[in-house]
Amino acid sequence: MTHRFLIRYSIQRWEDGKWFYGIFLVVLCGLIAIKLVLHQPVTFLWWYVLGVDVILLVSLYLFRLTSYLETGPDGLSIHYMFRRARLPYEALTKVRKQPLDVAFQPADRRRYVNRFVRRLSREPAVYIRIDKRQPDLIAQTERRLGQRLVAGPDVVLPITDIDTFIGEMKGRLRG
Repeated sequence: MTHRFLIRYSIQRWEDGKWFYGIFLVVLCGLIAIKLVLHQPVTFLWWYVLGVDVILLVSLYLFRLTSYLETGPDGLSIHYMFRRARLPYEALTKVRKQPLDVAFQPADRRRYVNRFVRRLSREPAVYIRIDKRQPDLIAQTERRLGQRLVAGPDVVLPITDIDTFIGEMKGRLRG
């Protein structure tokens, strides 16, 4: 049985973007409606800005939908928009829960801290340890997911329902 756990970076981006771009969309539609009621011409630029705003809202929503961790029968699948990584359970050694900011404390990792990481820094994140005897898999995972999500042999993700995920993974790692 597969379970999906959403990555909170994408949820945070959606929550921020939906208010900013959503309010902008409402204001823009209101201005276009006023121009139409007053029988004033609505230039191409207004429709262009309206289209760009809708595209931004839809892309943020799709980013939220396509960013998740999935536990399957043969391994763990990580989807982060267009980035994908598959980790077999045999290659994982440990799963733990720690605050997100622990992964960004070393000096060489501080450059990956952006506003989404800062907002979630005190929140718990899941740390998935890849077996250090598989450096090729670690390098491949880092290449596919990026250095913000992979810290050495650990994949670090703030996800929804962490306790359920850790319980499920510990059962799979033991068995």
